[in-house]
Amino acid sequence: MKKVVLISLISLLLLTVSFSQSVKEIVIYDGETENTNLSALGYWIAPEGCKVEEMEGIAYSGKKCLKIDFVWNSWWAGMGINFAKWNFEDKDKILDLSNYKALEFYIRAEKLDNYNLLVTIVEAPAQKDGKEFYSEKYTVMGGVPTQWTKVSIPLKSFVTVDKKRIWGMSIEVTGIPEGKAVLYVDNIKFVKD
Repeated sequence: MKKVVLISLISLLLLTVSFSQSVKEIVIYDGETENTNLSALGYWIAPEGCKVEEMEGIAYSGKKCLKIDFVWNSWWAGMGINFAKWNFEDKDKILDLSNYKALEFYIRAEKLDNYNLLVTIVEAPAQKDGKEFYSEKYTVMGGVPTQWTKVSIPLKSFVTVDKKRIWGMSIEVTGIPEGKAVLYVDNIKFVKD
């Protein structure tokens, strides 16, 4: 009887630990599973000539990361991710981030340049076929380093959107009239600590 109780307690403890670890972060992209790779997300990229793809062999961790090729001649280029693929009915992909502290990801550039990196989060529409709302832009000045660098953005930086209804984000470049940038991005997640 003691063995059964002990085994039950250990099993419950392991289940509780693994559950609490999974709610401490929400992984959006790591390229490693069918739920956290590029095909699991909706995305856009602009202007024409830019592209995004998954790359193997250069990831921060695991096998794959995002490779974003930005080319611009009008001060701006951007790439957005939609967790629900713009499906308003996919309520599990509209995230309540009110208890989360930060958006984190790893990023590196193929070469250093003097553009600014902009990051937003996107609030889902209040009703089907409604309008989504972009937050103000969080700005990282002076380009992106050529070695993997962790970016951690406090969610309190985004005050113009309802953090209980987030379904997307964007990564953008600006600050110089024209340019090219190849960025690698990995391990996009929202964290509580």
